[in-house]
Amino acid sequence: MHTPLEITRFYNAPITEVFEAFSTSESLKEWWGPKGFDMEVKTFEFEPGGIFHFVLHGPGGFDMWAKWEILEIEAPHLFRFINSFSNPAGETVQAPDVPFGPDWPLEMVTIFKFTEEAGKSRLDFNSYPYHASEASNRVFFQNIHNMEQGFGETFQGLEKYLAESGEK
Repeated sequence: MHTPLEITRFYNAPITEVFEAFSTSESLKEWWGPKGFDMEVKTFEFEPGGIFHFVLHGPGGFDMWAKWEILEIEAPHLFRFINSFSNPAGETVQAPDVPFGPDWPLEMVTIFKFTEEAGKSRLDFNSYPYHASEASNRVFFQNIHNMEQGFGETFQGLEKYLAESGEK
């Protein structure tokens, strides 16, 4: 087994606020996804067994549908789900060829752990392919660096969201 995608970030906000940024569709719409994309939520059931189904509208009319099948929530410390691309009906589908390619894994386990450390909130993120072929595993692990950069933008969005919501 390869090392999963692992990213750690620290935020100047209480752990409950960092966790809450994941727990409502209104907050996720403010910060989740790459810069230049707007989220439209179709389904949001933040509970074990629930579904978060959404589309990210990007530049030039590019739409990227996705869903999270929520496996576990231990507020405010843990959030675990299966992450996949989807179609508008919510069915799991292959990732868009650009930029992912045909061997991208259909599903990935995604885990967010929230802890307090040195007066800050620590967010540990990791993700790895779920029930993936050898080719899909290879593509995923070859793209760890690209995913670190992509999620870096998303986590910068979270930092900005937390700073702005703390100012209110």
